[in-house]
Amino acid sequence: MTTFCNDNMNSIIDQWNDAAKTYSEKQEESAFALSNKKIVEKRFPKLNGEKVLDLGCGYGCYTDYLRSIGGDVVGVDGAEAMIDIAKERYPDCSFLVADITRPLPFESDSFDIVFCNQVLMDIEEVKNVFEECKRVLKPKGTLYYSIVHPAFYNGEWKDGGKLITSYITPEIKANDFWGETKHFHRSLSFYLNAASDVGMMLVHAEEPRVYEEEGKNGDIPLFFFAEYII
Repeated sequence: MTTFCNDNMNSIIDQWNDAAKTYSEKQEESAFALSNKKIVEKRFPKLNGEKVLDLGCGYGCYTDYLRSIGGDVVGVDGAEAMIDIAKERYPDCSFLVADITRPLPFESDSFDIVFCNQVLMDIEEVKNVFEECKRVLKPKGTLYYSIVHPAFYNGEWKDGGKLITSYITPEIKANDFWGETKHFHRSLSFYLNAASDVGMMLVHAEEPRVYEEEGKNGDIPLFFFAEYII
């Protein structure tokens, strides 16, 4: 299992605390965030009281969405500033501050669904996350996650396509979209194996079309979605 030793989760959480306000504002204007939400809404059009853990909930927009379609939802994030925004925006939702790479403050077999949207590529200890997801899920529970597609993250647009310069080698990159945050580049096989290593079974994977801009190839996926059961 690949790990990155030149960073630690506390500094990552600090970065997201600093970025929280700008991130929450820019996500509301982001075409890519809207594309992501459409995919989630297609998969989860309605819930019927299922207990849902929104893991790495950020400022809470998906916690609110999953509650609005009938879920019994709690959102958890390590960045207190994100949770503060979430509580202010969505006062009818439940939120907790907790480092999601550490043991979660829930009993085993607590949730029907763990929902983890666009989080795993921004944290270091992914193995710990999968282990805790399995622990807190009920038998036959569902883990649903998405990440930025690692095959194309490092690419540069050229003549409407992506020129890929690296993929297999893990690395840490610094993003500056809403303040500096770390991005942990890993191959798809890393995520697939990390889940299977803790005993989860893949039931669906998706690489949806997203790009519709002139000069960008819509046949290149921006996101990767995966769904597992235990």
